[in-house]
Amino acid sequence: MKELPSRSLKSSEKKRKAVFVSAVAGALLLAAGSIAAGTVIVPSDFEVPVLLANGEVITQPWRVTADGKQVALVDSQEDAREVVKEVEGHYKSKETVKIEIEEQTFAEEMDLKNGDEKPEILTVEEAAEQITAEEELTVKTTEVVTAAEPVTFEKITEKTDQLYEGETKVKQEGQDGLKEVTKKVIKENGHTTEETVMEEIVLQEPKAEVTLAGTKEIPQEAELVSASIKAEGDGQLLTPVSGYRMTSGFGPRWGRDHLGVDLALPMGSKISAADSGTVIFSGAEGGYGNLVKIDHGNGIVTYYAHCSALRVDQGQTVTKGQTIADVGSTGNSTGPHLHFEVRVNGKNVDPMSYL
Repeated sequence: MKELPSRSLKSSEKKRKAVFVSAVAGALLLAAGSIAAGTVIVPSDFEVPVLLANGEVITQPWRVTADGKQVALVDSQEDAREVVKEVEGHYKSKETVKIEIEEQTFAEEMDLKNGDEKPEILTVEEAAEQITAEEELTVKTTEVVTAAEPVTFEKITEKTDQLYEGETKVKQEGQDGLKEVTKKVIKENGHTTEETVMEEIVLQEPKAEVTLAGTKEIPQEAELVSASIKAEGDGQLLTPVSGYRMTSGFGPRWGRDHLGVDLALPMGSKISAADSGTVIFSGAEGGYGNLVKIDHGNGIVTYYAHCSALRVDQGQTVTKGQTIADVGSTGNSTGPHLHFEVRVNGKNVDPMSYL
């Protein structure tokens, strides 16, 4: 036995149809209300409603198109125009002097039929956010930007016979200058595609770095310093740097022995003598780069390698904790660090056991 539809269901169906009939009837009444001499006059901005498959009655939504492709669907023509303005505004800044959209954009009315499924209709904000996120429009902006930029200092090398060949010494520290640069910057969807310098004004001149390079011939006995003038340490070594991060220890590494420890620090950090002694070498030496060797007496010699600047000379006596060089990345190095070695009677030992 079939169960008849409940009265409430019938009532709901009647109400839905009544909404559509009422809406259509309203349209007809507007048309019929202006009949004169056989001519029907309907307001030009009147939109005939559509009954969707879900029973909802709406007016035709509007498409936002870019070069003929739909990029969003909104309630009205006015909303479609606002969406484009919102997308432009997303990329506009106080430096923007020109803004344009490369695609041809239009607002086009959709042609829904009675019984169609309801499409996804977005608010102005939702549509603008979606278009921006998916970069469905190409917004090209031209900005005029003024900012301060550094002027890189020049590096100058001067030869001197006051230093041995291979030795270097910083005579004057370099310092960057400062300039004000005005540029025309062209962007597409916020990404810079072109920059043109319009004007540069130097605010502060740079100061050149001057490094002395030795030309004096190295005597064969350079590694040997007379015992009578040697300074000796107390044998208790001080860690030559502070705030370091050990990146490589003593012992086997990459298929061969690593003769010291690598202590990573920022470029230019100060390096101190691990103990009092006499500088027996200060200059460039192969893979060590800029290197300082100090003889502390009692068979102990320390090496400080890859320095960016050397602060002591060969033959000079130094005290424990005295600055002897700056951290660098010269020679065979992949980044700023101190390669530190301890040699006892000519044999390399683990520096960490002495610190």
